[in-house]
Amino acid sequence: MIRVDIESIVMAAGPVPSVVVLRERKGEAGSGAPLRALSIQTGAYEAAAIGGGMDSDKAAPRPIAHDVMLRTVQELGAKIERVEINRWEAPVFYADVVLDRGGDGGCRGENGTDGEGRYGDGNTAETRSREIKIDARPSDALALAARSNAPIYVEDEVMNRAGSISLQSDADPDSAKEELERFDEFVQGLSPDDF
Repeated sequence: MIRVDIESIVMAAGPVPSVVVLRERKGEAGSGAPLRALSIQTGAYEAAAIGGGMDSDKAAPRPIAHDVMLRTVQELGAKIERVEINRWEAPVFYADVVLDRGGDGGCRGENGTDGEGRYGDGNTAETRSREIKIDARPSDALALAARSNAPIYVEDEVMNRAGSISLQSDADPDSAKEELERFDEFVQGLSPDDF
């Protein structure tokens, strides 16, 4: 899995989809390799929900569905551990929201346990996995990650198949400026006959 951050959200209107761009973290690509980005199309409402989760200074007057879900998870003693974008079947992306159930493993006599929290094999809830994976649309998963400050991961195969080289550069600002100047010179030298 590759750790990514939300690089930008491009809001669109009308029938044009909005786009959320996820960028590979510096150091994830390996030394010298260019950073990759993954663009995911989404609706305007979903893009606004992701952006609203990132803007913690501007709280909505009433909670939206993502706020309610996050609060429910927290009230049940769990937390959003991470978000995973793990599959791509063009043009659809698939994601999981991974929850950490906390110390008791969510076990209170249900799910095949006895009244003391032991499973049939003698293991207690603490020895079993505390994670729960919930299938989600990437836009909803990203909105929850933005609100909970949870890390976001993309499966390497998904990034290789659907990703691109990130246009953003963490390089020296002077070299980026030089590159822009060279591009500007190139554009200035173009004539209509070049097209």
